Amino acid sequence: MLDMATGLPVCEPLTGHEYFVRDLATAVLEGRPVAVTAGEDGTARVWDLGAGEQIGQMLELYRGPVNAVVTPVLNGRPVVVTASDDGTARLWDLATCEQIGDHLVRSYSDVWAVATAVLGGRPIAVTSEDEGPLQVIDLAAGRPLGELTGHDGLVRGVATTVLDGRPIAVTGGADDTMRVWDLATCEQLYSRPTTEPFSVSAGLVDGRPVAVTRAPSVYADGPRYDISSQVLRVWDLSGREPAGQVVDGPWFSEAQALTPRGRLLVSSCAGLAALTHH
Repeated sequence: MLDMATGLPVCEPLTGHEYFVRDLATAVLEGRPVAVTAGEDGTARVWDLGAGEQIGQMLELYRGPVNAVVTPVLNGRPVVVTASDDGTARLWDLATCEQIGDHLVRSYSDVWAVATAVLGGRPIAVTSEDEGPLQVIDLAAGRPLGELTGHDGLVRGVATTVLDGRPIAVTGGADDTMRVWDLATCEQLYSRPTTEPFSVSAGLVDGRPVAVTRAPSVYADGPRYDISSQVLRVWDLSGREPAGQVVDGPWFSEAQALTPRGRLLVSSCAGLAALTHH
């Protein structure tokens, strides 16, 4: 864990997962900052960031890696939504690490990604699977609200933000498109061509809704991709055009995220970088 002001570590590394950590989210639990991690070992774990120690674990082991984790608020309490290779998305109480209700998604294929938003004052989730459309789910009721249909193939990247006062989803798929959806109607607003994104982040930068896609570079002599060289592209969602290319080079990024202040955090084998887009 790093101090964003100094870039220096503030505690020892959080250790406990047996394999790689695929995703991470933060929350506030009883006044203290915590992190929830999604592991390839089939567990999601809760960490006290002040003490630098594990304080909980989702009790049921998955039959495959946990691919994604998010931490929305439901009925005034922090909860966790996980997406896993066992074909499920599940809702958990962050304080007790117990599952709430039945599975949000039960599928025959892997659930790759999950993002959350607020629609009409109610928390919702958007999930993607190996096959089929993206699901929009009412977390309070534990039932589907609709589907986002249009991608042809796997969708690895899902993120949410607000455009013109309404919640939207931004998705990136194996069909080499980035698509923007109105979550109230489940209708596609528009799409843009891009090399297949590994992941998508979204948020506000100087009050503007933006998305960041992370995708492989393209060889100059043809349509083949180079996954060891990646491009991070910022999209102005209100202008519906790329706002600029952030990084394109011979390096390998593991993940990226937009902070509430509009900084882009990028992790790679070389470390963690914080970028500011102008």
